Amino acid sequence: MFGNERKTIGVFVTQLHQEFQETLSRGICKRAKELGYNVAFFTNFLGYGEFQYEIGERSIALLPSYEDLDGIIILPDTMFVQGFDKCIREHIKDSGRCPVVSVRQRIEEYYNVLIEDTSVLDEIIHHFIVDHGYKKINFLTGPRDNLVSIERLEAYKRIMKEHDITVNEDQMYYGDFWKLMGYDAVRYWLSDPEKRPEAIICANDYMAATVCSALAERGISVPEDIAVSGCDNMAITEDFNPSITTAGIPIFEMGIEAVEKLHKHNMKIPQDKNSYLSTVTTLRESCGCKVNSNRNVMTKRRNRLISEMEEKEKDISNNAFMSVELTNVKLIDELDRKLASYTYMNEGFESFYMCLHKDWELFSNENPPELSSLTNMVMEVGIKKGEWLQKEDFSKQSLLPTAHVGRDPQIFIFNMLHYQEVCFGYTAISFYNGAVYKPSYQGWLINICNALENIRIHNELKRLVYKLEDMYIKDEMTGLYNRRALVTLGQKYMKQSIDEHSDLMVFTADMDKLKFINDNFGHACGDIAIKVVSNALLYAAEDDEICMRVGGDEYVVIGLDYDQRKMNHFVNRFEEEIDRYNREAGSEYKVYVSYGWSIIKPNETTTIEDCLIVADAKMYQQKYEKEALRLKHRSEFRELDGKR
Repeated sequence: MFGNERKTIGVFVTQLHQEFQETLSRGICKRAKELGYNVAFFTNFLGYGEFQYEIGERSIALLPSYEDLDGIIILPDTMFVQGFDKCIREHIKDSGRCPVVSVRQRIEEYYNVLIEDTSVLDEIIHHFIVDHGYKKINFLTGPRDNLVSIERLEAYKRIMKEHDITVNEDQMYYGDFWKLMGYDAVRYWLSDPEKRPEAIICANDYMAATVCSALAERGISVPEDIAVSGCDNMAITEDFNPSITTAGIPIFEMGIEAVEKLHKHNMKIPQDKNSYLSTVTTLRESCGCKVNSNRNVMTKRRNRLISEMEEKEKDISNNAFMSVELTNVKLIDELDRKLASYTYMNEGFESFYMCLHKDWELFSNENPPELSSLTNMVMEVGIKKGEWLQKEDFSKQSLLPTAHVGRDPQIFIFNMLHYQEVCFGYTAISFYNGAVYKPSYQGWLINICNALENIRIHNELKRLVYKLEDMYIKDEMTGLYNRRALVTLGQKYMKQSIDEHSDLMVFTADMDKLKFINDNFGHACGDIAIKVVSNALLYAAEDDEICMRVGGDEYVVIGLDYDQRKMNHFVNRFEEEIDRYNREAGSEYKVYVSYGWSIIKPNETTTIEDCLIVADAKMYQQKYEKEALRLKHRSEFRELDGKR
C-alpha cells in the first residue's frame, strides 16, 4: 500500500492515545516490524456529543483501499464514534480480501484475540464475598449491546448465585466503559437507602476510578464505607488514591498475538480461530486490603504524575498559542509555514504529512463531495527526519507519495482533517520507536482544521466578491462585459499596452436593422440576433480580448499586441460565424453588422475614447457605404421594373 513492496496491516481504533490502545499498538508495532509488515493506524477521536464533528471523524473508515490491505485489526470496544464500527465492517465485507482480527470482542466471521470475559472477574467477586464478607454487591457494566459488557455481567450474576446471594435488577447499572456514567450510577444507587451497596464492582478501570471520585464528592470513603474494584489493570488503578483492585489484561501480548494470527493466515499455517490470553488479579486498597507501599515505588509514581501534569499544562498552553496564531491565517502557504513551526509539539515524531484533496477549498456543507470518488491528493506539508519536502501530487490509493516512503517497515497513524462533516484531507504521522501521539494531538489537529476552514471561508468570500464584481460588469443576456467594463477593464488593458510598448486594438460593431427584426418578427427574435453577434465576437476572440455589449445593439472589443494580420484574422473569424448562422439557422431574417477598428500604440495621454472615435468613424463609414449600396440597388431595381 505504501509502495515499498511490503505487506500492510490496517488497524482501526478510536482514541489511540488512551492507555489500553497505546499499549496494544506497541505490541502490534513490535511484532509487525519483526515480521516485516507496514502498519497503518486509521484512528479518530470522540466528539463528546458533537454529532457533526463525529461524522467527520468517522470518515477515516473511508480512507484506505481495503482491497490493498494484507491484514486488518479492529478494536470494536473502543469505537464509540457513532457508526464507525459498522462502516468498517461493511467495507471489509464489500472490498476486503485479507484476514481480519478482532481484539477483545468476539466476531464470528473474524479471527479473535480474547480474554475469558466470562471468568476474568471471578477471583475479584469471590474475594469480595469470601475474604471481605460483602453481601450487597452492585455491578456497573458497559453498554447493553457490547459482548464484553454482557459476559462480565453474566459472570457477576453467576458468582453471586454460587454464593446464594440474590441479585436485584436495581443492583446492576449499564455504563459506557468510559468516565461519563460512573457519576450517574452512584447517584442512582445513593438516591434510595435500600439501593446503597457495600461494594461496587466495575467492568473496567475507567468507570471504577469515576465511581471512587463520585463517592468521594459525596463524602463516602473507599473502601471504609463502600468498596470498589475495576478490571483491565490500567495505570490509573495504581496511581489512584486509594489504589484500585483490578484484574490485569496482557494488553501488549494481545497486540503481538493479533499480528501473529494475521501472519499465520498469510503463511497458511493452521491455527485456532480464537486465541485466549490469561489475566492476573491484583488486590489493592479499594477493596479493603492492606497494601504494603514501597517508598521508592511511591516516589517514582508521584514524580511521574507531577511530570505528566506539567506536560499537560505545557501542551494546553502551546495549543492555545497555536490556536491564536492560526486564527488570522488566510492563505494555505501561510498555514504551511506556520505549521512547520508547530510540529515540535509532537515530541518524538519522525515524519509528518498533511495531505489535502485537490480543490478542497471548494468543499462545503451544502454540497459535500463523495469521498470515495476523490482520488487526487496534494502533499501540502511533508517533513521527514527534519527535512522539509516539496509539495507533491499523488494518488490517495498509496496514502502517501511513494518517493518518500522508506524500504524498511513503515508505521503511520492517519487522522482525518475536517470541519464538522466536511473533510479536507488527512494527516499521517510516524514516531520513533513505535510510539503514538499524546492526548494533545486532538487539539493540535483541531487547530489545523479550524485554520483550513478559515482559509476556505476566506477564499469563498473572495469568490463571492469576484462573482458580484463580475455580475456588476457583465451583460446578463449575452454574458459579455457591459459598458462599466469599458472603464475598468479597458483602462487596465490600456495601461498594460503602455507598459509593454505594444499596440492596442479597439473594435466597434453595430447591428444593422435590429429595429426591423424586432418590429417584424418580435423581440424574442431580436434577442436571438443580439446573441448571434455576441457569440461571433467570442468565437473571433482567441487571445484574451475583452468583448463588451455597450448598448442595445452596440459592441466593443479591446485586444492587446495587435497588428494588421492579427486584425484581419479576427475580422475573418467574426464574419465567418455570422455567415454560418445566416446559412444554417433557417430564420426568416438575416443578421448583419457594421464594424470598424483602430490599432494604436498608446502613450500616457491616450484615452479609450480616442481609440473609439477612430473605430466608430470606420464603422459608420462602412454603415454609410452599405446604405448607399442598398439605395443604389433599389434605384436600379425600380428603373428595371419601369422598363418592363
